[in-house]
Amino acid sequence: MSDTQFDQKPKQPKSGGPPILSCYDDLAASCAYGWSMLERGVKDRKSPFHTPSVATITASGSPTIRTIVLRGCDSQAKQLRFHTDTRSGKIAELQANPQGAMHFYDAGTKVQLRLGVRLEMLSGPDYDAAWAATRPMSRECYQVTQGPGSAIASPLDVAFDAEATQDGEAHFVPVRAHVETMEWLYLAARGHRRALFDFTQDTMDWLVP
Repeated sequence: MSDTQFDQKPKQPKSGGPPILSCYDDLAASCAYGWSMLERGVKDRKSPFHTPSVATITASGSPTIRTIVLRGCDSQAKQLRFHTDTRSGKIAELQANPQGAMHFYDAGTKVQLRLGVRLEMLSGPDYDAAWAATRPMSRECYQVTQGPGSAIASPLDVAFDAEATQDGEAHFVPVRAHVETMEWLYLAARGHRRALFDFTQDTMDWLVP
């Protein structure tokens, strides 16, 4: 990993124009910068990386995508975490095919990350820790008696029952995304930079933007 400091402001090029990230021509630093943005996305609710998109494959073989909230990041283990409802379509989809994709884009830095992931429902101590960390307001989402996507006659027909759903825990499930690949794209007026990091093969390569 590079020793580049990622909390520093981007450097202003001498020729003028938008600031250039310090990892501009450094493969390892670009990878580290990407992970730093993911880590910040967990902690900073205003970060564009706080609400990425996750894609899975339906039973018919079609891709489907939705926005989730990033709840955890372990850059050393190459893992991310988000939470969902056990009755949601993505759970049935990842059980049938755990391969998925995640998309992040920060318009301010003009950095896009496309991740190839393997999705896993958590249980045991990992489940307990994730549930214990949820806030009361978040738990209300899992107290709905109807499953996500169920047809209703009116928006007012959504029913909540904390007791029947065990405060929502009965329908809560944390999902771990094992990051297998990261594709980095940095859009810069000086020249774009694109790279692929394959963590399963421990390789990194520049790509044509």
